[in-house]
Amino acid sequence: MSKSIDLFIRSAVPEQQIITLLNQGIPDGVESLDYPREHAAIFLQYADHEAEFQQSLGLSWASDELRLDDVQLAIQLASALSTEVLLEPEHLALPDGYTWCLATMDKQLYAVDTIDVEDGIAVKPYARKILLTV
Repeated sequence: MSKSIDLFIRSAVPEQQIITLLNQGIPDGVESLDYPREHAAIFLQYADHEAEFQQSLGLSWASDELRLDDVQLAIQLASALSTEVLLEPEHLALPDGYTWCLATMDKQLYAVDTIDVEDGIAVKPYARKILLTV
């Protein structure tokens, strides 16, 4: 199991709101440089971008016992933050040619194709999105 998860958020959300939300759903606790938390098991690296997905979240931890479902986390964040969340899932089988998923505000998950842009990542324009069942 991975000890890190990378997520990309379409709309800008204040870091404090993300930390608060993650700490509600992750009992082991999440901290960042700007929002330290004593004994937190997970560290959040937060960055703003000028790309289609305006923020990136990198969650990392050291414990072998801690397990997070990256897909469910993305779906929950998309719904709670009312924005789309992009991820490259670790343990979800995707259709051939796809490596990325898009979680939507209505708790749907799609396989999508992405492109790298100057300051981040974007969903490839006019590419087919495939609805997934999770």
